Amino acid sequence: MGILLILQVIICILLIGTILLQVGRGASTGAVFGGRQDTFFGPSGEASFLGKVIIVLTVIFVVNTVLLYVSSRQVPPPMPPTAESTR
Repeated sequence: MGILLILQVIICILLIGTILLQVGRGASTGAVFGGRQDTFFGPSGEASFLGKVIIVLTVIFVVNTVLLYVSSRQVPPPMPPTAESTR
């Protein structure tokens, strides 16, 4: 479970970084003054390299989250110490 948790943190940092590196749709000055309208998938109709990286990281994030949930459900909770075991 420790490896999955470390992987989760790394994926989160990479996902945040790649999302912040993306250029927004309204980033160009032409868009502010009534420039062309982009389609839903962008001007070329396909995702950019960063878009593809974000999709891959998101899928890995979701799969890893499910694996973390499943592995945490299989580990029994720790037993609290009893009065007899502390003697």
